[in-house]
Amino acid sequence: MKEWMEPINSELPLAKAFNRIISDLELLRIMTNPRIFSDSTDKEAPFRMQNYYLTVLWERWLHGVFNRLVEWANTISSYFDEYNGSWEYYALSHRLDFIKEYGSDDEDDYNPDDTIKTTSITHEQLKYHIIFYDLYHDCVDIVQDAKPDDLYPMISTLDAKSRFSVIDIFQKATNQPITSYILDKEGHLRPMTFADKELIKVTEMVTAMDNRQLIYTIAQIMESLTFELETIAKSDRAFSDNHYVLNAILNDATSILNLRLDKTRFYQSTTSKSTKRPAIMTSNYGRRKERQSDN
Repeated sequence: MKEWMEPINSELPLAKAFNRIISDLELLRIMTNPRIFSDSTDKEAPFRMQNYYLTVLWERWLHGVFNRLVEWANTISSYFDEYNGSWEYYALSHRLDFIKEYGSDDEDDYNPDDTIKTTSITHEQLKYHIIFYDLYHDCVDIVQDAKPDDLYPMISTLDAKSRFSVIDIFQKATNQPITSYILDKEGHLRPMTFADKELIKVTEMVTAMDNRQLIYTIAQIMESLTFELETIAKSDRAFSDNHYVLNAILNDATSILNLRLDKTRFYQSTTSKSTKRPAIMTSNYGRRKERQSDN
C-alpha cells in the first residue's frame, strides 16, 4: 500500500492544479494508511479502509484524466500530421502494424501466400483500428466510467481540509497556546496574528471552492467528451475523416490541459443557453492562480 500520493510529473497548468489537489488530499491518505496488524481489526478499521480506498481512486482519476487528455491531444495531432487526417490511411496503417506485431486468427487478414492482405479491406476488418477506438477505451476505465457525482467525496474532503487546523487541534488537546509563525514580506519569521490566521483560513476556503469547481467542471467535460467519442466509435460516422469533430476535441483537450476551460465547447454551449455565467464554471481558474504566483 502506498503511503504517499504520487504527483503528476508535468509542468502543464492542469498538472500543477491537480498536484495542489493531491497535496491537499495527502493528509487523509496518511491518516488512513494501515501501519500495523491491529489497524485492520479495530473498530475504526472499516472507516480507514474505505477512505484509504477512496484516496487510491481519487489519485487514479486525477492521473488518469491528465494522461487521457495528453493521449487525446497527441493521438489527434498525429492523425493530422502523420496520416494527413485520413481515417482510412490511419486505420490501414494501424491494422498492418497490429498484425505484424501480434498476428491474427482471421484468415481474411492474409493472402494465399501468407502475406498480410493490404487491399480490399472491409470496414469490419478496420473497425478496431480507427482513430476513435484509440481515443475511446472499450473497457472498464476510471476516467470514462466516472460520473461528476462520483467526485463529491473528494470535493467534500477538500472542503473539510480547508477548515482543518493542526494548530487548533493541538491547542485544544493540550489546553496550551501554541505560537505559530509566518514569513513577512522581507522574508523574516514573525508570530502569526489573529488577522493572519483568519486570512489564511479564508484563502484556503477560496482555494477549496476553486478546486471544487475545477474538479466538477472537468468531470462534466470528460463525461461529455467520452460520450461523444463512444457514440462515433460505435457508429458508421467513424468511417470518415471527421476533421471538424476531431479538431474540436483536440481544442477541448489542449484547453483543459492549459486550464482555459472557457475555450472548450462545453463552456461555450452552456453559456450560450443563459445570460448568466454558470456557477460550476471556472474559466478564470488558471489566470487567478497565475496572479497569485506572481505575487
